[in-house]
Amino acid sequence: MLGAHAGGSICRLMNKLSVYEFKRRALSVFFPNICPFCGRVIDARDYYCEPCEGLLPLINGELPPPENVSRLYACCWYSGIARAAVHMLKFKCLIYPADAFGLMMSRVLQNVSADALVPVPSGFLSIEKRGFSPAEEIAERVSMRLDIPILNALTADFDKTEQKTLTRKSRILNARKCFHISKNVSVRGKRLLIIDDVTTTGSTLSALAEILLNAGAADVSAAVFAQVPGSIKRPEEPKRYKPKRK
Repeated sequence: MLGAHAGGSICRLMNKLSVYEFKRRALSVFFPNICPFCGRVIDARDYYCEPCEGLLPLINGELPPPENVSRLYACCWYSGIARAAVHMLKFKCLIYPADAFGLMMSRVLQNVSADALVPVPSGFLSIEKRGFSPAEEIAERVSMRLDIPILNALTADFDKTEQKTLTRKSRILNARKCFHISKNVSVRGKRLLIIDDVTTTGSTLSALAEILLNAGAADVSAAVFAQVPGSIKRPEEPKRYKPKRK
């Protein structure tokens, strides 16, 4: 039999999912449920259509993690219809792709153990433009399905420069400069899982993991919906993280 704690967690998880599914179906009465990969109208219970599931450039096997990150999980390669869906979320400011991303990522992460999910924060200006933070929306959906709490441990500067406009080296320097540990948040001793929509070179994930490890995190892994093909290379001699001396 399940213990009281385990039983309570399952009930809490089912309640969150039930409310979430009810809201999705209620909204579909006024706004048709759309497949984020092809734009077809789909049943209110679905997250994407069956034909698209067979066309997704799924990732099979483990990806080499960037420096400071212990493990890297990803659902798809950033190409084809997966790339189009990310663009819908990030550049067309449509939130519904986050539903599909959260479902797919939770399946990839179902056997992963972590103390908290840490979404990559968006800058204030990006949130003003979109109306939401992509990584936070995905993290909420993963959290709800896996019953792993969200810890907003990172804060971005008000006028953060977008990483997509920078070279790999500049991305690392920019991330170190514009991301910080949030006030009144402790990560000491925690196993953390960074959540983002897409990664290119892995430099942002590496820099954020460094910040979290310097703040005392026990381990930092990362999960994204999509990985740009061929952009992360396994180092010849993997570097072991060394905490900074104070």
